[in-house]
Amino acid sequence: MEEKMKKAFAGKRKVLALGTVFAIVIVGITAILMVKPPNETGNKAENAENELPAEIQAEMDRLFLEPKIHISRWSVETEEKRVNIFVWKLTPENGQLNDTVIDGWTILVIDDMELRRDVEKLNAELERLKEIPEMQIGAWSYGWNPRTGYKHVEIIVGNLTPENQQLNGKMIDGWEAHVYKSLIPPKVMALRDPMVKERIEGKEYEVEERTKQTDRELLVDVYIYLKEPEKTVIATVDVIKGEVIEINETASWLPIPKR
Repeated sequence: MEEKMKKAFAGKRKVLALGTVFAIVIVGITAILMVKPPNETGNKAENAENELPAEIQAEMDRLFLEPKIHISRWSVETEEKRVNIFVWKLTPENGQLNDTVIDGWTILVIDDMELRRDVEKLNAELERLKEIPEMQIGAWSYGWNPRTGYKHVEIIVGNLTPENQQLNGKMIDGWEAHVYKSLIPPKVMALRDPMVKERIEGKEYEVEERTKQTDRELLVDVYIYLKEPEKTVIATVDVIKGEVIEINETASWLPIPKR
């Protein structure tokens, strides 16, 4: 999605244990400094009714690692032996999953319209707050954990003020807010890195992001999908330090079991 003076680009968390999807909205950004990263703890109990069947747990774990599956949540219908996988973005890759059968369980892929409405509502509220000069909001990122339903939004500001600090740790329409002073998005940091440039220069590529948060650091994996040769360059960006700290390469796609 692209709007006037605003770009949105999306990604998902690389680490399987959390599996958080991450999307960033950028509005005129240029330098970096940070407050303490958020701690993703709290009310994140899984719904026991939607616990994944043991027969397909391993396959679902693998799908969480796939950059183009885009799982946002799921539901389990035991009597029908069906797992409904909701995705925040329909792609040929997750489309291949639809109606596949894994150890007797049918997979149904569903476009997550509810999540899309939640995101639109969040964006509208942040656009409203951005118009308040004291907030100094320049950009924001939002993410969710498919395993737990936990939703968060990172708000990037030009300067820390009493007004925007009041948002830190608060809930905005069901999203937990965290406020940072940061002006260079991870995607830009990665693409500017000399070692990344060596791998992608002159090649056609697409870019997505996944975030990884701990008590002490905020890391973002920037996935750069090269079309020829087909592979993925993964640049891990330390948002606090404002630099690429690791670069890896991996296959961009793994085969999905058929019927």
